[in-house]
Amino acid sequence: MEAIVGLLAWPAAILILAVIALFMFRPQIAALIGRTKKLGKDGLETFESHPPLPSDQKRGVEEFFKSYDNPLLVEAEAHIHKDLQQRNIQAPADRERALVRALATANIIQHFERAYGSLWASQLVCLRYLNPRDSGADRAEILPLYEAAKNEYPNFYQNYSFDQWLGFLKQMNLVTERDSRAFITVADREFLKYLVASAKPGPYHG
Repeated sequence: MEAIVGLLAWPAAILILAVIALFMFRPQIAALIGRTKKLGKDGLETFESHPPLPSDQKRGVEEFFKSYDNPLLVEAEAHIHKDLQQRNIQAPADRERALVRALATANIIQHFERAYGSLWASQLVCLRYLNPRDSGADRAEILPLYEAAKNEYPNFYQNYSFDQWLGFLKQMNLVTERDSRAFITVADREFLKYLVASAKPGPYHG
């Protein structure tokens, strides 16, 4: 988890953007990473000894870069290239592994931030309640957590049922349910670590 928090130093916008790009343009990006020599004033400079991309793939890469081209991204790319150089990650295969790891980390962080921004206090209490219980907890054990929050914040819960309350945690892959018993997920354990490591306050309501 320290590695995940440490990678927050990477420019967040380019990392999140790269996650999307990885899935949209995976073949083109894999080919481009393998041919990258350096970042020049006109963009990426590649090794000339490699055969050129087919016209359709080349057009796809050019359209991708044009669609996201702006000074901030160029600056962010330069920082990433500089960081790779300082870490002595030069071989194409090593660069690909490092960048894929960074992309995966950015994806996890993005998911954790979205979960943190949407959770109510009672749901976080539920996650912490489940954390040490490897055998899970019956719905009847969890229901009082929901009822207590409903009594304290009746307006919040007027149209928000227990199934919806628990269903949100399942939707976010923080809780799974088997045979009417709720279990914490691997993602939730890492999420709780992330909240501590990043000193997240709250949530305090709901």
